[in-house]
Amino acid sequence: MAEDERISNAYSANAEFWIRIVREDRDPFRSRLTDPALLDLIGDCSDHVVLDAGCGEGYFARELVRRGARQVHGVDTCPEFVTAARTHPDHDPATATYHVADVADLPPADASVDLVVANRLPHGIDDPGRRFHEFARVLKPSGRLVLLGMHPCFYVSRAERAAPGGLSLDSYFGTRRVEQRFEVQGELSPMPSVQQFYSLETYFEFMTEAGFAVTALREPHPTREERGRDPWWNENYTRPLFLLLECRPYPSRHRRT
Repeated sequence: MAEDERISNAYSANAEFWIRIVREDRDPFRSRLTDPALLDLIGDCSDHVVLDAGCGEGYFARELVRRGARQVHGVDTCPEFVTAARTHPDHDPATATYHVADVADLPPADASVDLVVANRLPHGIDDPGRRFHEFARVLKPSGRLVLLGMHPCFYVSRAERAAPGGLSLDSYFGTRRVEQRFEVQGELSPMPSVQQFYSLETYFEFMTEAGFAVTALREPHPTREERGRDPWWNENYTRPLFLLLECRPYPSRHRRT
């Protein structure tokens, strides 16, 4: 998938930056907002077999193991991330395995996973719906898919944020690509990331065509009390940035193979 290599190459170029940001706990969006929301929706994962799709340097896989997951399969196309996950001092190869692989071609066997977690996994460019068919393939009929991503309705480039109206209708309902450097505590990533966005309508079609029903939808955001205690939120969270979904497989004659 040649176009998806642009996403992977960008993450490889930024791998050292992201590994340091995670391990120094420098991203308040992650530690104070998205991780708590994601873990709350996941709930009890005791004795689960989990697929961490787009596992990065493995911090979330390690957290799931700490919470009782029996086995976690971490998958990422970035070799630098997988190496970092495998060599982390807390890595236990008996409970977590990491693979350099595409989420559109997953290593686990059919119906072998209780939970698929996709934590800020960039949307695909080549055949973007294919990954959802792979998630459906590896999940048990009783399993769940939990997705946390940038909000397709509100996430735009910095240039669009500064422009009146932000996002045009043509841009929203078309396929839009955002290429920009991430900034964390005043430090910019070395290279621009590449992310592709689709309308909410299209995004849901990817899931339903793969045989999923959306069973929960949340938009993680700071509470009024949190914004009152820390004005940082009022400066940095001016619109919904994240979309968190729970999906479950359902029998369907209309699944695309």
